[in-house]
Amino acid sequence: MKINHVMGNSVQSSIFDAFIGYFKKYAPPSVEHFVSPDPIEGYDVYHHHRPHISKSIPQNSVCTVHHDPKDHDGWLNLEQFIAAYRDSAVVVCLNSEQERLLSSRHQIDNTVVIPHGINTEVFNDKVRVRLRDEKVTLGFFSRRYGRGVKGEFRLYEIAKRLPPQRFRFFLVGKDRLVDAKKLESMGFEVDCYEFLPYRLMPDAYARIDALLILSNFEGGPACIPEAVYTQTPIFSTRVGMAVDYVRPSLGENGLFLDKDLDVAAEDISDFFALKKSLSFTSVLSWQDVVSNYHSVYQAVVEKNESRYFNLGSGSYSQKEFFQLI
Repeated sequence: MKINHVMGNSVQSSIFDAFIGYFKKYAPPSVEHFVSPDPIEGYDVYHHHRPHISKSIPQNSVCTVHHDPKDHDGWLNLEQFIAAYRDSAVVVCLNSEQERLLSSRHQIDNTVVIPHGINTEVFNDKVRVRLRDEKVTLGFFSRRYGRGVKGEFRLYEIAKRLPPQRFRFFLVGKDRLVDAKKLESMGFEVDCYEFLPYRLMPDAYARIDALLILSNFEGGPACIPEAVYTQTPIFSTRVGMAVDYVRPSLGENGLFLDKDLDVAAEDISDFFALKKSLSFTSVLSWQDVVSNYHSVYQAVVEKNESRYFNLGSGSYSQKEFFQLI
């Protein structure tokens, strides 16, 4: 089977490079993965990563929803993607909220959910002792964007409501030095790494007591399965894969932060003051993720050959299709 990853243009993305790198690394011997800006004639499946700018969407296409469909940024406006999603055989969502929104708002039901995975070669089974000190360390792992989509205003407002004598911060990501200086001016101790080799990320999780995800919009983020795997509590807005992994009613993986930032800060403080505990669920490895995608690819090939099923309206229901993978 030959898979053509269609990028829409030649602009490099480290996120897409890493994503497709896993596909190439964990592909079965019978599967080959090729990357190109536009579809190359004669491939078995076309996997689109920027479908809104792809020149064509062949009927044997798969699209991955890498972004948050609720994001109003002009480049990511959902209306630009709808035609491509309708023309695709399968739309792969990273989380159930993406799937629900596409179905309820646009009647797009040719969807399955396959979240990001964990790199088990970097995050291995070796037990890492969490480094403790007298202060609670809150982690904030993401690059900084000019439009503030990662929720920096929440970071500052929550910090204003936390005592520096009890809390400190650990920041990782491009341009996070801006936030480090701001937090330091508020009296907090801060460790900041604008660039940290990925192989050292397990050590970063060992240095924090909880991970903050404060974003306005997210498709992933990839740090959610990492946090769950390393048994790091997640304090998150209701975005991206957090809607599937964070289950406060079951005491699993973390807490959702209240929109009232007074309450959010109080919940964070109480979590540690009361020494609350969480349980942590399993996550997919990238090997699992790639295997699930290959099941989707095979189903698309079979559909294109007019055998067995027609996803969403034929002999297999969406539920039955999902059971196949």
